Amino acid sequence: MQALNSAEFFETQSRWRTPHPGVQVRTIGLQPGFAVSLVVFDTGQDVCAMTQEEGARVHFNCLLRGETRVCCDGQSFALDRANVLASFAPGKRFQLECSADCCNIELRITPQLLSQLAGEECARLCLFRGNDSCLFRSPGNLRIRDAAERLGRLLIEEHSSSLLVHSSALEFLAWHLKSLQPESAETGVCPREHRQLLAARERLLSDLSQPPTIEQLARETGLNQLKIKRGFKILFGISVYALFQRERMERARHLMQRHNVTETASLLGYSNLSHFSAAFRKQFGILPSTARRLG
Repeated sequence: MQALNSAEFFETQSRWRTPHPGVQVRTIGLQPGFAVSLVVFDTGQDVCAMTQEEGARVHFNCLLRGETRVCCDGQSFALDRANVLASFAPGKRFQLECSADCCNIELRITPQLLSQLAGEECARLCLFRGNDSCLFRSPGNLRIRDAAERLGRLLIEEHSSSLLVHSSALEFLAWHLKSLQPESAETGVCPREHRQLLAARERLLSDLSQPPTIEQLARETGLNQLKIKRGFKILFGISVYALFQRERMERARHLMQRHNVTETASLLGYSNLSHFSAAFRKQFGILPSTARRLG
């Protein structure tokens, strides 16, 4: 297991760096105490590493692809595109297990600057207290992912606009913080319904080849259909079947690394190849055959 120093790994430079074989990192400093990085894995095999957090920074992570497991202070979280992670662990060691195709957006900010930018919104979260460490995994949503993907596209560009990077980073941070807000009467989602909606989401995505009906979700989770439809929009920022289809097409893109288009369509429950191609093109703007050819 390789030991990595976070300060060296995320060294702020405008150019791409390779701190580990098969891993590329580009970090842009937005202002003192505030930076964002794109980390791209192309290692051919899963990576296991130990990292040391030397600075007092709050970290906000969102995976663009792949999977990872984070272990720290007795806590362990499996992360994928369905959830996001916020952490504050000054001086702590993290064990990371990253898939070979992992791609991650990581934003790091000092607690002081975060308090200045977010004000009362940050104070209500109690993300950090003194030097106490904490990790919070929360369900991702379309707004966080859209901001993360914009950041990813900007960081890939060699001469990206610093203003656009900064604005996208702030949007990413804002939606990330909102996802951590305790449920209140303002959202109309009480803690019990929150748990039921998470269960409904897990059931919805348990088999991407055949979605359950909303009636089935309601029956299995104890929520009525209206609350499921409304709750998905509030909690996940997307409708029930839009979420299913988005995850289904993301899975298709992953499967096509090992299967052809026809096999992928069949694995995801499509009996009609043209229907699969149309759905894929609607999601990504290109045909699956083109996406597979481009890698």
